[in-house]
Amino acid sequence: MTAALIPAPHVIPAPAGGTARTQRSVGPETYRRRRLAVVAVVVGLLLGLASFGRQADATPTAEAEAAEAVLVVVQPGDTLWTIARTLAPEGDVRPLVSELTEIAGGASIQPGQLLRVPGDLVD
Repeated sequence: MTAALIPAPHVIPAPAGGTARTQRSVGPETYRRRRLAVVAVVVGLLLGLASFGRQADATPTAEAEAAEAVLVVVQPGDTLWTIARTLAPEGDVRPLVSELTEIAGGASIQPGQLLRVPGDLVD
């Protein structure tokens, strides 16, 4: 049987003044910077949460209203009545025809004309 030599761990004695942590040169300026960084992170989080809350309570913006709008491209042979019947297949379409007339800028429409119909008018 052969004996294996295991080296003894190298032990470094602790300095007389305390632990190795106190031996690092961490001055008061380092602590101030750390505190400032923590304060900046906390303020950033609070501002982010506050703005998120405002966005959740906000009324719909123009982009949101535009997303809800229905875009209709006038095809050859289309009339305001046929477009209204396509958008609202059931019920009375006369109020929708009136709204489409205002959107189109008059009673006549041209093929290729783009009509932006608000989503609340469409069934």
